[in-house]
Amino acid sequence: DLLRITQDVRADEGMEVIRQGQIGDAFYVIGAGEFEVLKTGKEKVVLARLQQLSYFGEMSMVSAEPRSASVICVSSGRLKKFPISKFNKLLDEGNVTAYKVIRNMCRILAQRLARLEERFVS
Repeated sequence: DLLRITQDVRADEGMEVIRQGQIGDAFYVIGAGEFEVLKTGKEKVVLARLQQLSYFGEMSMVSAEPRSASVICVSSGRLKKFPISKFNKLLDEGNVTAYKVIRNMCRILAQRLARLEERFVS
């Protein structure tokens, strides 16, 4: 069911896949290539470098907030794009796999938050 809603995206070096500040409409799984997660403020900061089987844009699954960072392709590759509207339809239909994806993403987001709190406190 999940694969039926995906779109294949070819990513070329330099392509901005998502832009900080825009409303998220999809999350992505990396099939090949390398991507940088960038936070822009007074200067650009690389938050992460992602490769095959990593994903990004997951926060838009649980929040309608603007994107917190940009993602740029640094080495050409392929992505699977999961449109939020189609994913939400699976959730509305009670699709168990879609619920498992959300549960796992929430677990990972909670782990990231805990690590951030640890760094802040120390």
